[in-house]
Amino acid sequence: MKNNEETIIFNELPLTEVFIPTRLLFREGQVQELVRCLKPALKNKSIQNVFLVGESGTGKTTTGRWVLESNFKRISVYVNCWKYKTTHEVLKEILLSFQVPVHGREPTGELVKKLEKLLEKKRIIVFLDEVDQLKDFDVLYILARNNCGLVLASTRFYALVDLPTRIKSSLALTEIEFPKYTWEELFEILKDRIKFSMRPNSIKDELIKVASIAAEGDARIALEIIRRSAKKAESKGLMKITIEEIREAIKETRKMRFNLVTSRLNKNQRIIFEILQVAKEMDSGELYREYCHRVENPLGRRAYRKNMEKLVKLGLVEASGFGRWRRYKIPW
Repeated sequence: MKNNEETIIFNELPLTEVFIPTRLLFREGQVQELVRCLKPALKNKSIQNVFLVGESGTGKTTTGRWVLESNFKRISVYVNCWKYKTTHEVLKEILLSFQVPVHGREPTGELVKKLEKLLEKKRIIVFLDEVDQLKDFDVLYILARNNCGLVLASTRFYALVDLPTRIKSSLALTEIEFPKYTWEELFEILKDRIKFSMRPNSIKDELIKVASIAAEGDARIALEIIRRSAKKAESKGLMKITIEEIREAIKETRKMRFNLVTSRLNKNQRIIFEILQVAKEMDSGELYREYCHRVENPLGRRAYRKNMEKLVKLGLVEASGFGRWRRYKIPW
């Protein structure tokens, strides 16, 4: 078995999405705006609630956590809504983070009272990541009503558009957009992370460039390509990554990205996509009719078109033509 001196990776953490770097590259504007919105909390004043939005791998989570840990560590908490999806689970996680005793069997109303008591002593900021994964949005109203600062994040621009008016008005969100990284930006991000994770000269710049381009603006995928290629090289007994390991890692991460994207589809999008996967290509009207046959309460045509736009934007479906001549197909 190899010892640590003979491996390519000496610290795997910087190549993972959970790593919070000491400095953020290419997100200076988003950092400044987020700090501006949250700064009043340091003087125990109300903040501007914030909505971080952008596609997967654009730095929303890293930026949000970096800002909170750098400036608001004692008064903030991070909650991933993929893991904690109900109002009860979110409230419990918040209270435990601030060392408020909770056994988990209390009714939600009792957790709300404990939260209110906590907020009498200090103003807190709650970062709800993947907020669209919540099973119900009552927790947003509870937190906003009690003057709790909120940072919400989602890959979906319209994630909160259908919220009840009472919740939406209580949030008053400031939106901060995260565009996709360019391949040049990903190249610099990868080089920065590689310095803290891999042996010098274990990968050539040309291969880092290949990974940067293949990631298509997604930093999470770019890091995963490098991490997997290094692991593959190590398993082969190599001390340097070659183009072969990069190609293998790109193939695997494309499958990983597909699984991640499809896991986030709503029920209607999933049914429509499944129909297209079988047919490969259909005109819009035919696809809509087939979809209506599959579900009890189908979407109206306008909502259907919005869902199709989402599938196209995710890269799962290609569109051509306009109006009644619109056609959709699977791009592979």
